[in-house]
Amino acid sequence: MSDAFQEHPSPAITPASRPVRSAKAYEACATFVKNKIGVGLFFAVIVPNILLFLYLTCIATPQYISEAHFMVRGEHSMSGLPLTMMLQSGAGESVTSDDTFAVQDYLVSRDAMGLLLRNNDLAQVFSRKEADFLARFPNWYSRRDLESFYKYYKRHIKAQIDADTSLSVLTVRTFSADDSQRIAKALIAAAEDLVNEINRRQRANLVDAAQKEVTETLGQIRDLQTRLASFRNTSAMIDPERQSVPLVSTQYALQSLLTATQMRLDQTRQTAPDSPAIAVYQQQINILRKELETASARLTGDPNSLVPQLTEYDSLTIQRQILQQVLASEVASLQSAKSRADHQMVFLEEVTQPDKPDYPTYPPTIKVMAISILCFYGVYVMARLLTAGAREHRIT
Repeated sequence: MSDAFQEHPSPAITPASRPVRSAKAYEACATFVKNKIGVGLFFAVIVPNILLFLYLTCIATPQYISEAHFMVRGEHSMSGLPLTMMLQSGAGESVTSDDTFAVQDYLVSRDAMGLLLRNNDLAQVFSRKEADFLARFPNWYSRRDLESFYKYYKRHIKAQIDADTSLSVLTVRTFSADDSQRIAKALIAAAEDLVNEINRRQRANLVDAAQKEVTETLGQIRDLQTRLASFRNTSAMIDPERQSVPLVSTQYALQSLLTATQMRLDQTRQTAPDSPAIAVYQQQINILRKELETASARLTGDPNSLVPQLTEYDSLTIQRQILQQVLASEVASLQSAKSRADHQMVFLEEVTQPDKPDYPTYPPTIKVMAISILCFYGVYVMARLLTAGAREHRIT
């Protein structure tokens, strides 16, 4: 029995036999790929997707998305729209104001990025060491300048309109849940500051011009009041119009008394030429004429008389009345401008505050793999069709 065992010995497994089996296995695999799958399909579709799957599952750093919903509204948002658009809005269609688009554009602008770089360490957020070599910034294929960082920033910060609710949705994607929530809150605060600045500028554009006109008119009235005070001090008259009434009355009284005395004098000369009253009447007439000349001189005929002063006073009074009417009109315009400014104010209201995500939602492995397989397979099919067409064209 021992001889039989020696005649048919079992094959020994030597180190030299292992490469032979490995080579056979490789040849079998290559034959299967070539015959069943195809070399082109294997290297053009399967290998890239295997590499992508390995990256997504083993290398890619999980990223957290914080989301916030807000709306920008104001009283003028609906008042300036046509009736048909209001009805459509009531029926469920969205009507978004220009201020909403302005806020969304600001959130993904270079100004917002610069604010976050200065105040919230945005560069440190996107350059964490635990992030993978493709996802972080800077990486091996991007330039280390501000423009490249801005392109990277726009891929991680999104501000869009939700078609169903007509609300603005802000999403922030970083490598940490705390960072995503912190950056989202900082952006919402920056958006509120922008809305306040828009309100301030609108109010300045509407109110400042009207306020400037009112201030200028008030200055003119003050200058006119100063001229009136100077006139009163110079002429020693508070109100020339009222003070002229006694002078005119005195002149009329003197003129009447002079006429009456002249009539009595003429009558006495006719009835009693030798009467001693004639001399008395004559003396009264001379005195009355002097007083009348003095009173007339105080009214007219002299630069310091009442008429030139009354003319200057009337001119100043008319100017004051005109300026008062202008001031009343400008004050009404100012009140109207303030009312329009209040009517055009806009407000940012947070519907939902930035949340702190519990688990990473990026990258979406299943979605990316499905898209990748379809894309690579589509490219492979197009290449096969182009190759077949070229071969047919060469044969013909």
